[in-house]
Amino acid sequence: MLGLNLSLSLLHRCFVGFSLSPPPQRVRVAVYGGPGTGKKSMMSKLNNRVYRCPRDGRRLRLEVQLGDRLSEASVALILVDAREPGILSPATVDVAQRVATSTCVVHTKLDLVPCDYSHNHLRYLGSKPLLSHRFDIDCLSVNLTTGEGIDDVLAFIGSSAAPRPSQVISFSRRLWSRLLDCVAACFALPLPGEPSDVSAELARLKSDSDVSDLMDQPLDTAWGEGLKLRLGAEDAPYVTVNRISPSLIVKAPSVSERASMALVREKTTIPVPRDLCPHLSYLVMDLVDGEMLYECWDKLSRFMQFRVACTLRRYTKQLRSLTRLAPGRLGDGRVSGIVFDDSVYGPFSTARSFSRFCGLVAFHGWRAKAQCGVFTNNLEAIPPLPHPDLSNWTPVFTHGDLNSSNIMLDRRGSLWIVDWAHAGFYPPVMESIAMRRVDETMHEEDVSSSWRRYRSFIAGSVSTEENAFWGAVTTGALRFAGESC
Repeated sequence: MLGLNLSLSLLHRCFVGFSLSPPPQRVRVAVYGGPGTGKKSMMSKLNNRVYRCPRDGRRLRLEVQLGDRLSEASVALILVDAREPGILSPATVDVAQRVATSTCVVHTKLDLVPCDYSHNHLRYLGSKPLLSHRFDIDCLSVNLTTGEGIDDVLAFIGSSAAPRPSQVISFSRRLWSRLLDCVAACFALPLPGEPSDVSAELARLKSDSDVSDLMDQPLDTAWGEGLKLRLGAEDAPYVTVNRISPSLIVKAPSVSERASMALVREKTTIPVPRDLCPHLSYLVMDLVDGEMLYECWDKLSRFMQFRVACTLRRYTKQLRSLTRLAPGRLGDGRVSGIVFDDSVYGPFSTARSFSRFCGLVAFHGWRAKAQCGVFTNNLEAIPPLPHPDLSNWTPVFTHGDLNSSNIMLDRRGSLWIVDWAHAGFYPPVMESIAMRRVDETMHEEDVSSSWRRYRSFIAGSVSTEENAFWGAVTTGALRFAGESC
């Protein structure tokens, strides 16, 4: 009797558990494509298939039909023959995007494209970032003969029909980051006191011509020559900053530099020189009485170097607290800077459109290396095709040129950040990427190894894949049409 009761109890639990399990969510998928692109094969592999979302376990049942038979769908797949990737009608994309919530281009016939870095192979590889950028659309590839790539298509459908939650940073990483933030707060250098009274020196600056008259005077000439010596640039024809009085310097600001300095002064505690004559076209600022880290870093004690790094970590954290939806610099919203080899692109309305553009530029940079490998018959030297990490492209405020010549340690032991010409809203990784480019490429022999070791502590660590991707972006910017800064 006891055994019978146990059996009935187990059956009841199984029945109740089964009955409470919700049925799969129906997801309508529309398939588009020209003749011979594999529409029937794709439909046979996906129709009535049940896909379980890995993040939350939700089950999706796919209902797949040709696009011309549907007026509404959750997902649209546009099939393109990988051998002729340029044959994609904008009208087809427009129809698919009006019918479906999410749209993706899927390259088929991969088994007919040789993987030999030939013209046809490179054309296929380049078509993915090109179409992605041109139509603001995701691009995938499948081999319908072997099924390779079908899992990627299913994952796209799943993430579109059941959107993924925002990226969750592991508890251990959050804990470690907060611990480092606490350490940085304990050892950060003090903020400067009240600024000096320079009203007497400003009284004579009524117009731009008043500023121009003070340039190239003995004080300015001597200061400029001294600055060249301090920077180890004695042969430079000129410096971009002029000293016009004992306490004032001046420069011609970039498009967004003045606005960037105002934002940082208003929203953070980072010491930034004042814009003392906002009514003038020249940017008149306080002269920071001190030394550039470029000059004094190696003379500092290890403990003082650590305190400087702690201070800079706090500064970058404050900058990253400033966000907006669209990337780019203040004012015109365009993208520029060291990573883009000082070319100007955009503006971009969203972080996603910016990431697609960067993917296209990165391909151009990688293709140059691939073609060099083919030319020298050294295919083993060709690096993997870089792909952007799309997990976090939220634009955060970034200095963009946080090298040791733009960081001033004043006589009272406070740390100032100057030269905001490259500042703007970029992915969080950009600060560290720009620092690395300056330290390891532009000033490889000038930068102390101890300064380089603090880079990840100051601006965050960067994966090998991200370094490769942004390196390809920089190389591609040399070959990709853009305006000069």
